Amino acid sequence: MTPTDIVMDIGATGLVDAIERTRYALAKQAFSADEVTTNYGPLVLTDRERAELRAYLARILVRRLEILEAQL
Repeated sequence: MTPTDIVMDIGATGLVDAIERTRYALAKQAFSADEVTTNYGPLVLTDRERAELRAYLARILVRRLEILEAQL
């Protein structure tokens, strides 16, 4: 995925906005994820699954941030 793809996919206004959104997601959102919302309603997770989801989200967001910051 390219930085341009990321900017467009997350609806950011540009590279700096995408970086700020990703930093915020890492700082505030990834580690507070409790459930997955689907078109058919929430997917309820066990405590262990929630912990695994949070760790996975953090890894994805770190990788995204590395891609974006490499363009600065």
